[in-house]
Amino acid sequence: MVMMCALFGVVLMFGGCAVCARNSAVALEEAVGTAKSGIDVQLSNRFNKLTELAACVKKYDEHEYRTLVDVIEKRGKNMSAAEAKQCIAAFSRVEERYPDLKSQRNYQNLMQEVALTENHLAAHKKAYNESVREYRRHCQMFPANAFLSLFGYAMKDFAYYEAEAGVKDDKPMELF
Repeated sequence: MVMMCALFGVVLMFGGCAVCARNSAVALEEAVGTAKSGIDVQLSNRFNKLTELAACVKKYDEHEYRTLVDVIEKRGKNMSAAEAKQCIAAFSRVEERYPDLKSQRNYQNLMQEVALTENHLAAHKKAYNESVREYRRHCQMFPANAFLSLFGYAMKDFAYYEAEAGVKDDKPMELF
């Protein structure tokens, strides 16, 4: 009777370890999938946000350019030849008052948003790689690997996330 209880206890402990190992592997698989989804969301966000911001900055830049050209043309049309010579002579002494241009701030904001978006994406890629590492480590370490292989669990072959081919050579994303 004692021998039966001991054998039953060993089988129960063995089964419990096997179930625990499998459940942990499944939970880690899910964590990898969630991390991968986070990368996909960030990639989509990067594309949408940065193309929209670039288009906005580009349109404002064109608006400022047209405004500046109009101001210069209108000031030039109202001068006679003598006034133009006087203006050229006095140019070194007088500061011309052009409209306050805001494109520089728009470009700075765009660059800040690019940096922020890329940092978010990098954080998601790092989280994904950490999830893959945890999953692989769990499935390859004893005793989990013994229990998983004994019960036919096939370890999924998740690859680590690496830099995209175009990014490895440090080329910036072309927005304009």
